[in-house]
Amino acid sequence: MHILGFEKLIYHYDKLEKIRQRKPQFPVHMTLSLGNYCNHKCLWCTVYAAQQNEAQQVDGTRLLTFLDNASKRGLRAVGYVGNGEPTAHKDFATIIKGANGLGLEQGMFTNAYLIDRYMDDILSWFTYLRVSLDAGTGETHDKTHDVNGQFDKIIDNIGELVRRRENKTPSIGIQFAVHRINFGDLLEGARLARDIGVDYFSVKPVFNRGAVGVKLEKNDLTHAELAPLVAKAKEEFETPDFEIYFRPFQILSNEEERYIHPYDKCHAASFNLNVYEDGRLVGCGPHQVPVGTMEDDFDVIEQRILELSDKLDLSKCPAGCRYHALNHIVDTVLNDDRAAMYHKNFL
Repeated sequence: MHILGFEKLIYHYDKLEKIRQRKPQFPVHMTLSLGNYCNHKCLWCTVYAAQQNEAQQVDGTRLLTFLDNASKRGLRAVGYVGNGEPTAHKDFATIIKGANGLGLEQGMFTNAYLIDRYMDDILSWFTYLRVSLDAGTGETHDKTHDVNGQFDKIIDNIGELVRRRENKTPSIGIQFAVHRINFGDLLEGARLARDIGVDYFSVKPVFNRGAVGVKLEKNDLTHAELAPLVAKAKEEFETPDFEIYFRPFQILSNEEERYIHPYDKCHAASFNLNVYEDGRLVGCGPHQVPVGTMEDDFDVIEQRILELSDKLDLSKCPAGCRYHALNHIVDTVLNDDRAAMYHKNFL
């Protein structure tokens, strides 16, 4: 089991049983977009189109009221991941303090340029922090994130978190979204991550959507090119305290430009709900299927989440969806015929 894997579903077997019995329930986790403004302009940003209009930010009081009610329905954790940089929200400090007061675990995807403003709070209240770095050098970072000279400060910020945390909390990882334009930096990125002292280095392909095709060319990297380089990084840099994660199905599905899956329903919304800065609750981010707003009745929201898996056309799912592994596990738990090939009783 590892922190990026979905084997942790075993801790939420009650939710699997409710899916089996088709009973409504609220997810244990929510992904929160605090706003669509970002201080970086990554060339492959998947929400590039959403950032072209007027900047929007969620109202902090409205969000915390919703989180209070959601925590009473079973919500246990929130991840600040979304259309913009979370730490750029004007009320970020108030929001994370309020979420902590509700007893919610917190995590965040960030470009890490502004985290020095919130260092003490992150160290006290966060379970994880994952930094989108995508480079091993300042020159490449300037190019891929379309910024000017921020790399050294970001590295210093990450290093400060590593030095000041206790008992390796929060966990800290670096994500490297790989495209041909930064492919040559991958080994240096992995070495740098190990030397800084973070816990892991996650490699994933740039997906051919969002700003791809608008701000840069299509990602044509193949599994045959990427897998050996990741293997080399693992051989040279992995230690008992530093892991390198790579999901081969993501690059393979990106090559084929389709979602590769052996199941017929998606149950991701039963475990994670997407909340956007305009108040929408979305059960499936890629399909943008709404299940309500922050003001809607929770019984209605839970019923819509339950029904969502019957509505989704999985043939239209984007390549590389991170919930592939979750759905595969849920599918084998719920369907004995498909579980047979795994010899479930031979432990």
